[in-house]
Amino acid sequence: MNIPTLNSHYSKLNNLLYLSYIPKVINAAIEIKLFEILAQKDNRLTYSKHDYTLETIVEKLGTEIAITEAFLNVLEKIGLVSLENNTYSMTPLAKEYLVQSSEACQINSIRQFDGSRGPFDELLHALKWETQTFEGKMWNTKESSINMEQKMKAGTLQGVVSFIRSIPEFNTCTKMCDLAGNTGYFSYAFLQENKKMQSHVYDLPEVCQNAKELKQDEENFNRVTYHGFDIKSNDDFGQGYDFFFVSHYLYEYGAKGQLVDLLKKISKSMKPGGLFVSNHICDKAMDTQSELTLALVELHTRIVGYPTHQLPEMVLIEALREAGFGHFRIQQPDSGHAFPTMVLAAIKER
Repeated sequence: MNIPTLNSHYSKLNNLLYLSYIPKVINAAIEIKLFEILAQKDNRLTYSKHDYTLETIVEKLGTEIAITEAFLNVLEKIGLVSLENNTYSMTPLAKEYLVQSSEACQINSIRQFDGSRGPFDELLHALKWETQTFEGKMWNTKESSINMEQKMKAGTLQGVVSFIRSIPEFNTCTKMCDLAGNTGYFSYAFLQENKKMQSHVYDLPEVCQNAKELKQDEENFNRVTYHGFDIKSNDDFGQGYDFFFVSHYLYEYGAKGQLVDLLKKISKSMKPGGLFVSNHICDKAMDTQSELTLALVELHTRIVGYPTHQLPEMVLIEALREAGFGHFRIQQPDSGHAFPTMVLAAIKER
């Protein structure tokens, strides 16, 4: 598997691309009259601060609470609302230019900036409860698998491999489970580092069939076994692993309080002393640009009907401890990567 050596940071380009969604967010706030309800006119024709909690805003706007929360978070990151003591208020920037009765109102000018086409086109519908149901079928095509591997090669794959190299236990591993591994691009990268290891990739049957066709000429193809399965149907993902890897998969379990149960199931499939590694977007960024991108990713995720695309460090650590894991090693987010991604390793202790 060819893993490119990078001399520049993709985050610089990725952050710029995500900025293209900002006009959609601002215009949605104008359309639902968010700034109007945050403004309170007095006798001197000026605007005084009027604070609202998330629940109050949701009640006044008639919007869906989870998406509204992510929506307000983006507006906070771009300096149009502020959050203090769990209440929201407008910033001076919004008061002067985004309220209809302001003498300096620029709403008509702002509406000329439509923004990038894409998932944020559905923001208004999502705010008004017309949310989509996330089915995961977007991963069932060869094109999506190729695209995902290319995305990982923009820094994330290199960072994970570097982290894995630093873990002594990895060198003695012989059997790997790559849960929700798509075409197994992480598996192929790890197999190049450990010549003794075999990998078992578990994903939906359609994804695995695509993977076999896409990777049939890949070096080490004979060391990878693909298993079509559906975890929601309680399908099994095998036994006897001394290395268990999962990338960008645990979010829903963390959000719904089901993470401990899944990790206990994973633990049962592993040998004592086995290595568990998770690669995932966490809830912290290294700079303000990454913070805004993270906020936009979360809003996008909730628009398409998925609960979250973040897994906080302590949520995962506490769940791992309860499931019998310890000896944690963590690679914190790198500002050069597209998103604030954390890699966390643990050892099965019981």
